[in-house]
Amino acid sequence: MRVFSKRLAGIVGLGFATSVTVATVASAAVTFGPSRPTFTWAKPATFITFNSITDNPTWGDERFLVKARDVNAAPSTLSTKMSVTDNQELLVAVYFHNNAAANLNLVAKNTKVKVDLPSGSATNQELKAFISADNATPQSVFSTMDLTSGNPFTLQFIPGSAQLKTNFVTTSLNDNIVNGGVLVGTHSPNGDVPGCGEFSGFATFRVKVKAEKPQPQPKFACEALDVTKVSRTRFDFTAKASATNATVQSYVLTAKDANGNVVDTQTVNTSALSANFTFNQEKVGTYTVSVVINTDKGSTTVSEVCSKQVTVEAQPVVSGKVTELPNAGPGAVVGLFAGASALAGVGHYVFRRFVA
Repeated sequence: MRVFSKRLAGIVGLGFATSVTVATVASAAVTFGPSRPTFTWAKPATFITFNSITDNPTWGDERFLVKARDVNAAPSTLSTKMSVTDNQELLVAVYFHNNAAANLNLVAKNTKVKVDLPSGSATNQELKAFISADNATPQSVFSTMDLTSGNPFTLQFIPGSAQLKTNFVTTSLNDNIVNGGVLVGTHSPNGDVPGCGEFSGFATFRVKVKAEKPQPQPKFACEALDVTKVSRTRFDFTAKASATNATVQSYVLTAKDANGNVVDTQTVNTSALSANFTFNQEKVGTYTVSVVINTDKGSTTVSEVCSKQVTVEAQPVVSGKVTELPNAGPGAVVGLFAGASALAGVGHYVFRRFVA
């Protein structure tokens, strides 16, 4: 085993030192595997095994072998979980370390790194990284990391961005790092990785975050239901709607009697923000009239503001003064003739007087 300071310099010198605390906190949200024997920085493995040291002074628990950061941020911000924004560019780093003690001179062969990028759009995306070697135990190890955003997003691999970085070489890697995997190595991407932190390294690449534009939330409501009493049996209604990021499709009027029985239903198909109805009812009673508005984004519910009660009253009874008919009995007839005779006598007297 090389001295501690030299092993530590192998990571710090590459500019990939990360916070041990960050890795520990993030471990609750990500996974690693398979289950395997673990080792410490002071007591490394006696055989070839990758990323099984749990107290790496700069990386933390090596079992969480993949982390990311903003491409312009400090190396210390590498994390297994981060929040991202639209058009943000990320650097993804996979740390590989053959944990075999240096004095054993054990070299991992055909060492590969592969990262599975998520497909599709989501608000939470998982990256899964693998390190494998033909003579390692276990032959392959993996871990995940999480990216989150307030809006669904996708990750776009940036072609030509993959690199191999060790204490001995910085060189490009094939884009197949995200499509089947690529060989890595301490001195070149030939698959050979000797044991000890001095010979560890990183496979890195960049991705671009492409977030979906947030869709405006639809809002719609029945704002008012106005009623005008036209006659005893006729009532005219006007329903008024509001709609933002939604389109009105129809208005449905329902009238119920005092027992809750539906006595009338009317539908007006329109995209206008108001609709008119006429409710005719001959039967005396009180009726509840309500309106529901249907849109392309949903429907309103029956509300107090768009419900009205109307009353059909009983038809009024016509009444007036009774005219008395004249008395036509026997006494009335005798009096009539007596009056007529007296009047005739007076006429006769006057006539004779003026003639004489």
